[in-house]
Amino acid sequence: MKDPEARPDVIPDRPRCPFCEGTRTELHSLFGSHASVSSYWCRDCRSPFEFMKWGESGGDGS
Repeated sequence: MKDPEARPDVIPDRPRCPFCEGTRTELHSLFGSHASVSSYWCRDCRSPFEFMKWGESGGDGS
């Protein structure tokens, strides 16, 4: 679930883990497999995951 207060231009410090929903996550690398994702590590389930840096566009190309 997205935080309505989150800014799409700011990389989150601790996004929720998509595997275990844990909040004890840390930034592993600013760039993941693509420039548009960051790599994170979950301390709860010990899994790496990637997080999209930018939010969804309005569908009109903006």
